[in-house]
Amino acid sequence: MSISLRQIRYLVAVADHQSFRKAAAALNVSQPAMTAQIQLLEQSLDGLVLTRSRRGVAPTALGEAVIAKARGILAEVENLRALGAAAAARPLRLGIIPTIAPYIGPDVVEMGATYAAEGLELIEGRTQDLLSGLRTGTLDAALLAVPAHGALGRDLETAMSFTEPFFALVPGDDSLAAAGEVTVEALASRPLLLLEEGHCLADQALSICGEGQQRGPIRAASLSTLSRLVARGKGVTLLPAMAVAVECHAGDGTAVRPLAADAGRSIGIAWRKGATGERCWRRLALALARLKPEVKLEQPSIMAIAAE
Repeated sequence: MSISLRQIRYLVAVADHQSFRKAAAALNVSQPAMTAQIQLLEQSLDGLVLTRSRRGVAPTALGEAVIAKARGILAEVENLRALGAAAAARPLRLGIIPTIAPYIGPDVVEMGATYAAEGLELIEGRTQDLLSGLRTGTLDAALLAVPAHGALGRDLETAMSFTEPFFALVPGDDSLAAAGEVTVEALASRPLLLLEEGHCLADQALSICGEGQQRGPIRAASLSTLSRLVARGKGVTLLPAMAVAVECHAGDGTAVRPLAADAGRSIGIAWRKGATGERCWRRLALALARLKPEVKLEQPSIMAIAAE
C-alpha cells in the first residue's frame, strides 16, 4: 500500500498539536477523515505510529522515527514548490538560431514583453544545440527553421510563424547579376559559399543546389561573412529574405537575384510538450507572422525592402 503526502502531513499535524481534534481543525478537515488516513498509514508501515491516552496523543518509537522523516519530506516538497515559483518569476528562455537572431531578434524581445509576464531571454545557438536544450530543460522554447515535414520529434510541439524565400547573392560583376532570376543550374558552375557545418541553412543550401555543387574555399560562421566573400568574388551563396536588407546594400559589390526554384524555409517556435509557457509560445508565433519579410527587386541589382 502506498504512502501519500496527505497521510504524512496529517501525521505531522497530530504530532505538533498532540491532538487529533486540534490537528483536524488546523488543516480544516474532519477528525474522522484524519483518523482514517493515519490508520491507512499505519497499515502501510505495519505498525502503530501514535498512541492515545488521557494526556493526549503521543508518538510510538516507530512514530518518532517516521515523524522525523516526514518533516524532512514536507520540507523538500516546499523546496520544490519554491523552485516552481522561482521558475514562474524568471524570464522565459528562448533559443534562436544565428540566421534569425540578427534580423528579427530585437523585435522578438520586444514582443516577448507582451506575451511573457517576466519577458524573454534570447539565447543564440545552432539548431541541434537548441533542440538539446529543449529536451534537457535549459531552454523553454526555440525559434528556428522548421523542417519541411514539420516534425522535430514526438516530444516537441511547434507553432508556425511564416515562410520566407531564399535569394541568390552573386558578385555585382557576375553575369547573373543582370538575370531576371537565377536557376540552380546557373549556380552550379560557381563555388557555393556555405556556413559552417551544424548550421541548418548550410544543409538547406546543399539540398537546393545539390551535394555535388562546387564548394567555396571557406566555411563561414555568419551570413555577414558570406556576403563579404561574395563581394570579393569568391563565389555565390543563398540568403533568406529576412537577411537581404541587412547584408546587402547598393554599391557593396553584390547583387541579389530571385531563385527560379521555389525554395525557402519555414520559421516557427518549438517547445517541449507539457512545458511551461505553451500559451505564450502559440501567441508569440502568431504575432511573429507580422515580421514576415518581403523583398521587392525593381530591376537587376537594385532592391527595395518592405516589412509586412
